[in-house]
Amino acid sequence: MEGGSGLKLTAINSHVGNTGAYGYGTYAIGDATVRVLGSRFDVGSYATIIAGPAAVVHYGDSGRDAVAALNTELELGLTAAELTALPVRNTVVNSGHFGYMFFGAGTLTLDGGTVVNSERATFLNKGQQTAITVDGSKGARLNPRDGVILQMIELDDPGPVNVDGKMMNVGVYTEPTTDPAKDSSFDVTAVHSADGAATFTDIKLKGDFCNGMRKGKNMVLTFDGATLEGVVSATRTKHRVPSIDASRFHELGIVTNTVQAAVNNGAVVTLAAGSTWTVTGTSYLTSLTLAADAAVQAPRDKAVTLTVDGTVTAITPGSTYTGALTLTVA
Repeated sequence: MEGGSGLKLTAINSHVGNTGAYGYGTYAIGDATVRVLGSRFDVGSYATIIAGPAAVVHYGDSGRDAVAALNTELELGLTAAELTALPVRNTVVNSGHFGYMFFGAGTLTLDGGTVVNSERATFLNKGQQTAITVDGSKGARLNPRDGVILQMIELDDPGPVNVDGKMMNVGVYTEPTTDPAKDSSFDVTAVHSADGAATFTDIKLKGDFCNGMRKGKNMVLTFDGATLEGVVSATRTKHRVPSIDASRFHELGIVTNTVQAAVNNGAVVTLAAGSTWTVTGTSYLTSLTLAADAAVQAPRDKAVTLTVDGTVTAITPGSTYTGALTLTVA
């Protein structure tokens, strides 16, 4: 869906695919609602592009209660017998690029037995306000082949350009070569309504979370009953090529990360009840909150050290740390 308001797109027990090397499954713009239940998406680029500012996207199982509710809401016309006979399936996404891309603000929920297999980051946030929720209590899994679960970057799409009154696809993205200037008015330790937020519940995660924003936007992560093995950090990002035009559109969003202390790109992490984070490499945070039974640990036969504003500090369950936080593993 690429226009209008109040639009709803629903796929139930369906197979959606691209015939070429690139392409998306759905496009959620404005206040569109996209629901994918019990379906298989084989896509070249993204399962869904979320372009907001109030888009709502849900990938989950085709459970009978969920389908019955949609049958009523959307007046699908399914009989009671047809609802009973409908197979209950989980959703599987196979993407040759990224899982989901935020080009605008939006809400994304993954639950049930949803499995997302992608060559690159599961979630690509191009400087947008997000509310991502992943509930793994029924088996949902995230499998990014490049090892990045969430990547935040500045918007790198140059968009169309007005040429003699016509919109032409001749824009060029140019990689910044200077360091970002510190915005003293932006608090990298706080949670702001416009931040990139994500919550992961009852799930086992293996991968990294990288905030490569240059301007003020924090990566706000909550892990609840979850286990994470990876790096969570503010980063400096770099595209593979210094400039991207229409002929190189496939390079958009593809970056490498260098971990570094936050400038305007805080990493705010909460380990709620029952959560464990195994730190696999140096991570620069700006806030870390641990529940009484949460743990931060190193891989086997290694040790993790926390410094707060340069001072070595014990990692104590039930505590909150803010400032320039560095977690190192040795």
